[in-house]
Amino acid sequence: MKKLLITLIAIPVILWGIWIAFPRTSIQSIIEGFVSTEKHRLEVSGLKKGLFYNFTIDHLTLKSSGEEQISSDNIYGRINPLSLMTLRLDVSFHGSVGGGNLSGLINLIKNKLQIGLDVSNASISDIPFLKRAGIKGTGTLSGKFTALNDTGHVEFVAKDSRFEPAFFSGMKVPLNFFHNIRGAMDIKGNIIYVVSVALEGRDIYARLKGVIKDAVLDLTMELMPGISFLENPLFIYQIEKYKVSPGYYVIPVKGNL
Repeated sequence: MKKLLITLIAIPVILWGIWIAFPRTSIQSIIEGFVSTEKHRLEVSGLKKGLFYNFTIDHLTLKSSGEEQISSDNIYGRINPLSLMTLRLDVSFHGSVGGGNLSGLINLIKNKLQIGLDVSNASISDIPFLKRAGIKGTGTLSGKFTALNDTGHVEFVAKDSRFEPAFFSGMKVPLNFFHNIRGAMDIKGNIIYVVSVALEGRDIYARLKGVIKDAVLDLTMELMPGISFLENPLFIYQIEKYKVSPGYYVIPVKGNL
């Protein structure tokens, strides 16, 4: 009984000692190592250690080919010290992204990396990735991201949004007609499979599907306008060449992100 009591007391003391001795630079290297490929990189600035396996980060930035894609500020995170005893790493965190909220869990066991992220009410205009893709507008974006190593899944929704028309390889895509967007995508390595993206506007509906490989779009937009659009000569003039059947149009969406 005495030995058990000593062991129970020793465990938190040892864990505390490890945390005190663990350098801040090593924590930063571990976090940045979660995303470390030839094209993608995670950058950490303003990392500070807390009292007991807690830490804060002023700014966290995901870059692709040297360009900022998305960033998060004021991150508070915690490492589960008990996970270290089973040779794994569990990290939970929350912060802000695009004026909205970000929370997540990261689990690392040997060479297996699991990630879960939740984003709520992030401003569309404050996400660099969307701007670089030629998507401009206002409104908020919420979604979930899960990944196991290089395989992931994304679900997202944008409500009460206002977009500007987008141009891909010189082709105009009428995103300005839509105010609500809901979608799901699968990720495998450098390929993004756009499983289903539904776009809704007043008297108009569209579906977007296809593949994004090596940041190159190969998508199609199925456009189904209502009577108010079909009676508008200017609208018909713009999309008539994409007509497949009455009330049904298919617009190719191709270009570089």
